Amino acid sequence: MTERLADTGFRISNGWRIAGWGAAAALLALPAIAMQFTGEVDWTPGDFIAAAILLIALGTGLEIAVRVSRGKAQLVGMFIAAFTGFFTMWSNGAVGIIGNEAEPVNLGFYALVFAAVFASLAVWFRPRAMQWIMGLVAIGQPAHGIAALWLMPGHAVEWGFLAVLAGLWGAAALCFRKACAASSTA
Repeated sequence: MTERLADTGFRISNGWRIAGWGAAAALLALPAIAMQFTGEVDWTPGDFIAAAILLIALGTGLEIAVRVSRGKAQLVGMFIAAFTGFFTMWSNGAVGIIGNEAEPVNLGFYALVFAAVFASLAVWFRPRAMQWIMGLVAIGQPAHGIAALWLMPGHAVEWGFLAVLAGLWGAAALCFRKACAASSTA
């Protein structure tokens, strides 16, 4: 596939775009609605701002994926990377991946996601470079867990969760590898 996905039907996807951004707004509204009915949900303005930033980042990542992808493998890889970045940031901000969210060692997980975003922008999402970026982040997840054992003795590392995150980043790397193979045979 030599033409961009965006050129083959981006206008058709406007309904999906509206639905996606509408779903993000609805997700952001749910805690505000729940707060009217129960004391179990107690979000501060900072919580709403953080959630809005994360949802906007996810939506923007998906928009970029649709616009720059040159094939389905690249599109799927970018979708997986966007969702995994969102999931990493959200879970780390909510409860912390190691210890609680206030533990300084958790800053490393934010750094991995930010490094992946900036590196991806620097190479403008070219599949050959993206496969390496995603692979390095996949390795970085458990490597940071190992570092946390030294930095925070006595804290439990959630190896299963880190394995899931590493697996998702690895799946994105494999999608970009497939995109490389598809572009070299075209």
